[in-house]
Amino acid sequence: MHTILLIEDDIGISESLKLYLENSDYKVFLHHDGGNALQIIREVAPDLVILDVNLPGKDGIEICKAYRQESETPVIMLTARSGEIDKVNGLEVGADDYIAKPFSPRELLARIKGILRRSSTPVVIEQEGVMVCEHITIDTNKVQVLVKGKPVSLTKNEYDILVRIMREDGKLVSREAIMKEVIGYEQYMYDRTIDTHIKNLRKKLDAKDMIITVRGEWYRLNK
Repeated sequence: MHTILLIEDDIGISESLKLYLENSDYKVFLHHDGGNALQIIREVAPDLVILDVNLPGKDGIEICKAYRQESETPVIMLTARSGEIDKVNGLEVGADDYIAKPFSPRELLARIKGILRRSSTPVVIEQEGVMVCEHITIDTNKVQVLVKGKPVSLTKNEYDILVRIMREDGKLVSREAIMKEVIGYEQYMYDRTIDTHIKNLRKKLDAKDMIITVRGEWYRLNK
């Protein structure tokens, strides 16, 4: 499931788009202010950002320009202004696409699919039971994990969580899914067990930024 962060101060527009995109199998987060938008983007680590130009606190042009200095995550800009100069400004600061209001959700969905299709490069390479992600190798045939070519000792739960997250190749894995599918709890219950496993994995893999926690409820590879 791809993750989309929609930064739009119009509550009506944002809520309706959220519902439409979730019905199209996307995970959608909403934010309504430009002042701390960069912090929210870093926290959510989305696959794509939909960014309104006219935001309180800081406008979308400034946000996109600053964000492009640290990430290549796709950005679609929304604006009520349809002049060519606004479109040029948006594209010059690094936006991947630009849509003028009013627009149809169907058109936005088509733009999203096209951009994600072009930008989807695999992080994890899997072949014949062996998964490779940067300096980490998992041999599922031998149930072995190598870090920079050296074996590391993981508990069964740590190993299963790592395999589950790596197989999603940068997409979100929910805490609930890990609790039920990996830990084996039939009824989802919130506790700190998963946090402890993730903390241990980051330490043992010598990769503190490899697994990202999103809003305390999801995990993903840092893609």
